[in-house]
Amino acid sequence: MDHIEVVNLAPKFLEFYQRANREGVDCEERWELWQKHYNFAAVPPGDEGKKMARKILDENWVKYRENIDYIKDWQPDSNAIEQYLSEIKSLLGYEQPINMMIIYFVGGFENNPFVAPYDEGRIALCLPIESEISSITLYHEITHIVHLKTANLTQAWERTIASTIIQEGLATQVSKYMVPGKPDQDYIEHKEGWLDSCQLKRKEILEGILPYLKDSSSETIIKFTFGAGSTNTDREVYFAGWEIVRVLLEHGETFLKIAWIQEEDIPNYIRNIYQNLFN
Repeated sequence: MDHIEVVNLAPKFLEFYQRANREGVDCEERWELWQKHYNFAAVPPGDEGKKMARKILDENWVKYRENIDYIKDWQPDSNAIEQYLSEIKSLLGYEQPINMMIIYFVGGFENNPFVAPYDEGRIALCLPIESEISSITLYHEITHIVHLKTANLTQAWERTIASTIIQEGLATQVSKYMVPGKPDQDYIEHKEGWLDSCQLKRKEILEGILPYLKDSSSETIIKFTFGAGSTNTDREVYFAGWEIVRVLLEHGETFLKIAWIQEEDIPNYIRNIYQNLFN
């Protein structure tokens, strides 16, 4: 039987907010208070992530004030997640119990949920409470959790670009399958117009990411997720995954088969399908 435990970080955020929302507290002191009393954001580890967390705090401080009553009143509701997990396990053919955490946190209004290692044997599904958590989002993130098991994926931030391509492609296409009938933008887009701009540079994005398939450095991961990629477009790895898994499904592959490609085999698998499907 699956085991799901819930952690709510909203009270920690409210403790930080109470200390920081006082007369005379400047942005430097506010940052120090954030690190001491909250220190949780949807950012990569290391110095780059720290800079991003500081930027999120500074840029959203006014929004926190405007939405503080909502944050105070918010209550966790995890009833649907157990059912979503069961459905994704069935779709991807995974039958073993999953031990997971749900961590609710206050993010930066960027609607950026994520999956991360929690402790030995447990995965954390981290969901921001200040943005609406849709069924599409939940199916996407829970697909990541099950996929970690089926493909024996590393839980570390540093993983190959090929692995990230398949992870994000599978999650976006599974969410489309589970919640059908929406515009494609609803399953993958983080800002208006992004998917159309990627489609205009489809060939360049797919070719530009190809040399990096086996690269697992933090710099390269940032380049193709938060950074400018190879075509001055953010989140190219998501678009590459969306396109590659879409084409695989159109050519008769199944979600189950894609989900069970083992991590060490993914770079060569993608390189081979490039030759067959994208040339």
